[in-house]
Amino acid sequence: MAGDILVLVEHADGKVDTVTFQLLAAGRKLADYLNVKLVALALGHRLDDIIASLQGRGMDKIVAVNDAALTQAAGEVQAQVIAAIVRQSEARLVLLGYNLVGMELAPAIAVQLGVNALTNCVGLKIDGGAIVVAKPVFDSTLHAEIALDDGEAAVIALQKGSFAPIEAASAQAPVTFASVDVAALPSHSRILRLAEEPAGDVDITKAEIVVSVGRGIGTAEKIPLIAELADALGGVLACSRPVVDVGWLPRERQVGASGRTVTPKIYIACGISGAIQHLIGMRDANRIIAINKDADAPIFGVAHLGVVGDLFEIVPALTQAAKEAKAAKSG
Repeated sequence: MAGDILVLVEHADGKVDTVTFQLLAAGRKLADYLNVKLVALALGHRLDDIIASLQGRGMDKIVAVNDAALTQAAGEVQAQVIAAIVRQSEARLVLLGYNLVGMELAPAIAVQLGVNALTNCVGLKIDGGAIVVAKPVFDSTLHAEIALDDGEAAVIALQKGSFAPIEAASAQAPVTFASVDVAALPSHSRILRLAEEPAGDVDITKAEIVVSVGRGIGTAEKIPLIAELADALGGVLACSRPVVDVGWLPRERQVGASGRTVTPKIYIACGISGAIQHLIGMRDANRIIAINKDADAPIFGVAHLGVVGDLFEIVPALTQAAKEAKAAKSG
């Protein structure tokens, strides 16, 4: 594998996911530096709307595999299809999103191609002529930079939000329909059905004020303290992934790469260290306020206002102040 850069197009219900446009932005910069082509690869069935949405987004060519068998194809089948296209095109790099889809596909594609899989990446650049990726380590307290050897191929999975999406332009890319006999590909699993996640009692993505709680709260019994602050401010309660993982709050309230992305007017992070997976889901808030007893917590790196202290003293004081302000206003 040597040559072009291939971006896997992620889409659902006829719409292209924004992570694809972010990947195209990253890929465009690399392709220009390396003087190679940027190719967008779309898999699925009835791809007309997807192809139309991709046009003008910086790629030199769109390759589509339009096959009804792909509508409910298991990840191992999709990986074989992608690997087949990579071999045909002799692409050097495959870029895809690091999400629930990318977590499964990236290593599977790499195994098919016999190349390295670099996952959970938050940066991609050229440094000293080498392609370098950055990924969080040690619970996101540090970032490791990994350089590819000259000409080395790889599958790179990037976190959503690592790059700004590429701007739309008028240029139209040629479209090629590739043929792969999907039904004939070996598979040890199959998708039985697709189940939608049940609707929750709140949509945190629409809230103007979000008060979010992390594992720093200590126990589930203390979460009502944070919920009371959210209620006093007229906001909603949200959380980081560890809170969901231990079952303290439902997944519908999770902010981050594997949860929801929120852009409220005010985001208050209580006892959240600030792992990159969480920051991706909230760093575009208009005003970020962080409360944490650890002065070195990464959350302070994106906060507009940081309070280092005991949240069990600070939060009740904020709640009381909010209630008094509301009472004075109504009176």
